[in-house]
Parts: sequence; structure tokens; C-alpha cells
Amino acid sequence: MINVMDKTASIKASPIGQDFQDALWGKQPGGALDVAQSIVTLKEYLVKELSRGDKASPELKYLYPTYFDAARVLIAECASEFFQAGCVRITALDPLRMRYREHEARRLVLTPQDIAQLLRVLRRVQGPAHGLYLRHKADTACWIKHIQAVYQTISPLQ
Repeated sequence: MINVMDKTASIKASPIGQDFQDALWGKQPGGALDVAQSIVTLKEYLVKELSRGDKASPELKYLYPTYFDAARVLIAECASEFFQAGCVRITALDPLRMRYREHEARRLVLTPQDIAQLLRVLRRVQGPAHGLYLRHKADTACWIKHIQAVYQTISPLQ
């Protein structure tokens, strides 16, 4: 089994990945991860966050496609984790205790359309002109290896 959650390449292990997990956890029904709903939730989160009108960084709205692809890569990583480990572990901030807690999703809702969408984004983020590829330029080989491992885990499902 390949460890697709390599800390140097994983979106899930990155700061934006942590923000995504925080946004996701409260929206997931009872220990399940619904891929289509997760994508909608993260899209809404990004629109809300990027439309705040932050005068310090107005260029953020131009990063939306890269961030949205990062959100879908995170969901692909979660699906891959589910098929390797039988559950998805999501770390999310507990606002009452102001500490991070690990939650498990033991059920995954994944349609053929979801699979096609995740595989498409996994192919796209391997392109040298893609923002996520460029962010991992210091260790391109690690990024490609990670994305290909996630792809190989999900692709037999199509």
C-alpha cells in the first residue's frame, strides 16, 4: 500500500487542507463523507472566503480555480484514504474547546460522476502550468508521485 498522505505533498496535510477540513466536518452527516456534497460545501466556503473583499490581497479571487482544484484534490485524497484504510480521518477545530479533534467517516458516498470529476482534476493538477504543480515546484517528483498514487487508488472504481 502506498502512503498517499505524504506530508510534503498532501493537500490534506497543508494549511489550506486544514481550513477545508474545518469547513467540511460540520456539514457531514453522521460519520459519512458525501463526495458531491463535500465539493459543494468547499465551493461555498471558497466563495465566501474569497469574496470578503480583503483589501490586502485583491488577487485572491484570481486564485479561485487553483483553490477549488485543491479542494477537489483533498476530496480525492479522502476517497483514496477510505479505500485504503476503510475510513476517512478528518481533523477539525472544536470551537468550544479550541482544540483540534480527529473525526472518522466510515461511510463514503461516491457516484460515477464524482469519480470522473476527481480523476479529471487529478490529471489536471499534474500539468506544469497548474498552480498546485507550481506550488510544489521545489519537490515536483514528490507531488507527481503523490497525485499518481491517489489517482491509481481511485481509477479502478470507474
